[in-house]
Amino acid sequence: MALFRKPFFKSENAGVEDEYVTGVRHLQRGDMNAASRHLVKAAEGGHASAFYNLSILWGSGAVSPYDFDAAADCWYKAAAAGHPKAQESLWLLEAADRGGFGTENLIDMALKQGKNGTFLQSSVMICAARFFDVTCKKYGATNDVIAYELDGAASSDWKFIHAFIERMGIDRSFYEGGLNRLSEGSAADQVTDGLNDLAVAMGQIGYDQNFIVMARCSIVGYIILKSPYGQHAEPLRGLDTFFK
Repeated sequence: MALFRKPFFKSENAGVEDEYVTGVRHLQRGDMNAASRHLVKAAEGGHASAFYNLSILWGSGAVSPYDFDAAADCWYKAAAAGHPKAQESLWLLEAADRGGFGTENLIDMALKQGKNGTFLQSSVMICAARFFDVTCKKYGATNDVIAYELDGAASSDWKFIHAFIERMGIDRSFYEGGLNRLSEGSAADQVTDGLNDLAVAMGQIGYDQNFIVMARCSIVGYIILKSPYGQHAEPLRGLDTFFK
């Protein structure tokens, strides 16, 4: 993760800077949870690079909980603090939050960025989750998308997918038969097609099926958490716990 190694910002507060440097060292050692704790402390001191790196860390699914809103908030704060990379890319997040991003732009973004090592693509995942959720709400597609996705997931042979469904806390009677509810060309149909297209793009840049499925579950889980059904759902899990 080269993005973590060259901070744009250096705090005049020695304690804040020390927290940031310690966080980066933990990142380089692969201890993402320790890195997150130290970067949070640096961010609390206003460290612009800490905000930016937290948006990457949290958006890539490196730690649990997998919190897209916290990652997006750090992206906004990094840009507001003057971080050039955050400012340069902020229009992507703003467009996603308006629901004006478009699936084609999302796929193009994923293909151009390429695979992010052993993690998911942070900006792609943040924008995808928030864009698809906004779109579902705007066109009243939330229920049909959730039912379609969970009904499809329920047919999987993979135990970790069934564990994900259980964590979402939605009764089977709600989503059973969801695969047959969509009307061709409807908003829900277009959202699920968009999720299919994103899965294909992830495969094209080298992600294996486990990562692709986790990414889709995480986006669908976010839509659930932001819906009235979210009150019964558990927080989303990062790569450190999703497959357990």
